[in-house]
Amino acid sequence: MRTRKSGPLLLCLVLTLSGCGLVGGGDRGPKPLTPMPSEVPTGPEYATAEEVVAALVKGGFDCRTTLVNHYAYGSNATCEVQHRGTTVYNEIKVLDTARFSRDEVGDSIAVGRRAYRHTFVAAGNWFIWVRPGVYAHDMAAALPGSVVLDPIVEK
Repeated sequence: MRTRKSGPLLLCLVLTLSGCGLVGGGDRGPKPLTPMPSEVPTGPEYATAEEVVAALVKGGFDCRTTLVNHYAYGSNATCEVQHRGTTVYNEIKVLDTARFSRDEVGDSIAVGRRAYRHTFVAAGNWFIWVRPGVYAHDMAAALPGSVVLDPIVEK
């Protein structure tokens, strides 16, 4: 036998569950990945962020490393370059290809380009957020095989 209190309680429960996505639509799964832009070459690939820093040095930039982190899925580093009277900050991210697909790397890049309007240099399994972005082409010139990806500005 129902009491008068069970109706409002049931209504409250249904509204709560529908707000969580458990009733009436549910979880539609993860959003599809934004693929790696087609102009980004598949190589060179680097094992660590320090290898990207070494490539910048080999390309003619004295990149002073200020931060390095290693993770199970890759590594990141920040290095500073004095270039044309400006300090250029390069935030480097290298992702492990055994764990991340090319489109997952592309999705990481897309977030920065779209949401934060970052300019990146990218190739293979790595990318660099170059600040200020006007120097991205200079950094890319030092890294053979890389391309510059300008911010995505949606109207």
